Amino acid sequence: MQGISQGTTLAGRYTLTRRLAEQHAGEQWLAADTTLDREVSVTVFPTSGPYAEAALDSARRAAGVEDHHLLRVLDVGSQGDLSFVIAEALHGAESVAAIVAFDTIPAEEARRMIGETASGLNTAAARGLHHLQLSPHDIMRSRDGSVSVLGVATDAALAGLEDVPSDEASRSDAVALVQVLYAALTGTWPGEQAVPGLLRAKRRADGVLPAPSELVTGVPGDLDTLCRTTLNADEGPRTPGELARQLSPWSSERVHGAGGRPALHGGAASSQSRSDQGDASHRPAAAVGGVGILGAAGVGLAKRGAGDDTDTGAHDPLSAWPQFADDDTRGGRPAGFDSDDTATFNARDARERGRPTRYDENSDLEPPVPLLQTGTSEPDHGTSRLALAIVAVFVVLAMILGFIGLSGAFSGRSSPKAGSTPSASTASPASSSKASTPTTPAAGKPITVAGITSFDPEGNGNEHNELAHLAIDGNPQTEWVTHIYGTATFGGIKGGTGLILNLGSKKQVGSVKLSIDGESTTMDVYVTNSPSIKNQTPFGSVKNGSGNQTVTGAAPTTGQYVIVWITKLSQRSPNTYRDKISEIKVLS
Repeated sequence: MQGISQGTTLAGRYTLTRRLAEQHAGEQWLAADTTLDREVSVTVFPTSGPYAEAALDSARRAAGVEDHHLLRVLDVGSQGDLSFVIAEALHGAESVAAIVAFDTIPAEEARRMIGETASGLNTAAARGLHHLQLSPHDIMRSRDGSVSVLGVATDAALAGLEDVPSDEASRSDAVALVQVLYAALTGTWPGEQAVPGLLRAKRRADGVLPAPSELVTGVPGDLDTLCRTTLNADEGPRTPGELARQLSPWSSERVHGAGGRPALHGGAASSQSRSDQGDASHRPAAAVGGVGILGAAGVGLAKRGAGDDTDTGAHDPLSAWPQFADDDTRGGRPAGFDSDDTATFNARDARERGRPTRYDENSDLEPPVPLLQTGTSEPDHGTSRLALAIVAVFVVLAMILGFIGLSGAFSGRSSPKAGSTPSASTASPASSSKASTPTTPAAGKPITVAGITSFDPEGNGNEHNELAHLAIDGNPQTEWVTHIYGTATFGGIKGGTGLILNLGSKKQVGSVKLSIDGESTTMDVYVTNSPSIKNQTPFGSVKNGSGNQTVTGAAPTTGQYVIVWITKLSQRSPNTYRDKISEIKVLS
């Protein structure tokens, strides 16, 4: 593009450092923000272009959407004949396309990544913004497992798709998400347009796309049906929000393990080469190395730089694809590299990324279940019978201990003799403390909760809102979780987060039961008549508690809303903090 080169400064502060990609509408660059001393991603396009004004307007509207799945738009402007969009940069992240270059993605990890992306696109759709150009290069996974989507709204505007009706745009994004899910499960792309770096899925003679289970093993039935009905029968979810509901619940943590293996009966995946991908230097930015139009620095798969003696033993995973060998538009490095460019990237480690990892007692992963096989296959009959026998023994022991306990309780109740002195172990009222979690829960009847949502007034308003209902579904095996933070106090970016329960009308609340999964945490519980804790006094608190907690107020309190406000998070692993709540019950 004329008038732009390395060293060009935009708006007096963004100095271009490296070009990542060239596309029909403009170019993608990395730049140094000299004002705030940080690296940013810059999309530059001609101001005279037919869709330039629409792209700038879309970027401004995207900047007003607060959702952690969407990259933040930092600045928008024009300088002479150049228009630009400045976005935050990601480092050490990989796109779905980059991940499946080595292996397919485990089914539950694919569910999580697509579910998280669908949640972000659903938030954008509520503001009238859509993607319409989504590909496996636009969905990124960072080292901590967080998922981001690139190019929302602006990609569509630059492609001239700004005027697509909302219903049609939502359906298009939902179908594109299912296509990416199919690619994650099978390693092949089912769409009509080729995607660089991915094999095309070969349809059968009747034009039907094979279901994922026909190509690889270990595909859950619901994901298989979702792909088959959406991509073959033009059915399935109409919006990203509907897709997120169909996929939920998904894991709150990154799911490690091996992807599906080729099915024994053979598959219909195409054996064609990647030769139909075209000239890499003219691909859309969303398809280059995982960098989208609101792209990220240091993401996707990288080409080793000439004369780079610090990358000892480095291996370019795309070296087997000649059309990528001399492509200087691919930005970033594999996640195996540190930001200081001195780390060594091991190709064997990259190939084995999808294999199950050994349980580490210091990690946040649950250990494997004893005596059961691990992996994606079902346990054999012998193992199942052994497991059932163990469960039966525990049930019998629990019944015996329960019977003994009840017998002791009834037999030990004798009336005190006249004139006898109370036992010294009986605490007097003066010595009892006002504990917020008494060992004997306060008596009361359960109050039906009309609705629940995340409560995040100091953040982006969405603290895994899609999982909030799991805290009142009556199933202790499911849970709502917070996002991951670097400190117990939310990294200093806010004072707390939590859940807000709507009782439907004003009810008298006597106690609130909480089932907390994890280490000690601190929470305040409020009973209010408005969905706010401002100028409110806590009904009760959990101080450095975990497990089953019962919060009882000094007296029953009447209100329509019960707010669980977390002020100190549990530590899950070094530098990783988050809370998990499996059940909340409100009693009168």
